[in-house]
Amino acid sequence: MSAVVVLRGDARMRGLGQAMACPEAGPAVRQAIRTRLAAAPANRRFLAAQRDATARLAPEALAEIAGIAAGFELEAGEVFDFLHLGCLADLAAAPDDRDGCSAFACDGLVAKNRDFRPEHAALQRIFLHEDPAWRGGRVLCLGSLGAPGAWSSGMNGAGLALADTQIATADHGPGLLRYFLMNRLLADCATVAEALATIAAMPHAGGGSLVLADATGAVAAVELRHGRVDVARTAPAARTNHYTAAPEALTAPGHSVGRLATLRAALATGGDPRAVLALHAPTALCRHAPDASPTLSAAIWEVRAGAAQIALGPPCTAHWRRFVPSPEGWRETHASA
Repeated sequence: MSAVVVLRGDARMRGLGQAMACPEAGPAVRQAIRTRLAAAPANRRFLAAQRDATARLAPEALAEIAGIAAGFELEAGEVFDFLHLGCLADLAAAPDDRDGCSAFACDGLVAKNRDFRPEHAALQRIFLHEDPAWRGGRVLCLGSLGAPGAWSSGMNGAGLALADTQIATADHGPGLLRYFLMNRLLADCATVAEALATIAAMPHAGGGSLVLADATGAVAAVELRHGRVDVARTAPAARTNHYTAAPEALTAPGHSVGRLATLRAALATGGDPRAVLALHAPTALCRHAPDASPTLSAAIWEVRAGAAQIALGPPCTAHWRRFVPSPEGWRETHASA
């Protein structure tokens, strides 16, 4: 794939724009969502509470989901439930340890390896979102067709960047889902301080972490549970797939602790962030089949320059594409090995 998917307008129009830009992907999107839903544990009470909470806290998320569903010939409820599958697995005390990701923020950048299910390799896209109501300006992000906005990582025109990692928790409750939170932060916030104030002002569904950085050099890592939110402001900030601030009842993936140690050791010595993301030892950050959650892509968001480097594939072999600010949002300048 070569083109950035440009989505303009309000939330529903941007959701609908996914299918308008990529109509050939419809069958793969429906299969990816419905196959997962068919195997998911049921928890109608939690999902009903989440719909009520989302309608109150982030109505724009429901509007974007409605557009995605209409475009890809799905029910809006299917897309909404799909986005909550991590919560449902946790509540059933059967967390899915296949979802990975390693992320860090330091020295004016946010970087992430996206470790996810292989079927999403064909669905992931670079998106440019533009909504005239957004205070943060345009958003360049990495995500998947069938999911809203920055369903992995992204940066807005004000220079705020963020990336998430999946972390299982037994502490879920009605509140803002992490994926909806990420898009709210990129739409409304220009700095890490503003993002942290927004996070503190609302209840959260629980699960996962965020690393953030802004153009002033500020950095933060946030660990989300329904009953507590832990914030660290030290740099570098690095997270994988377990909580660092307090114990968790649910088990994390076995390689998460090793990946975090590898990541922290590499960051302590500095160097090219692309080389850090491509590490295969001591514990691999760049992961390959037969791993159930291989590294599908990597992104480096350069917050001071407002630029980005993105590899649509494992960072050890994929070509890196560079994007720099332009009057239209961002433009690609070159690809490098």
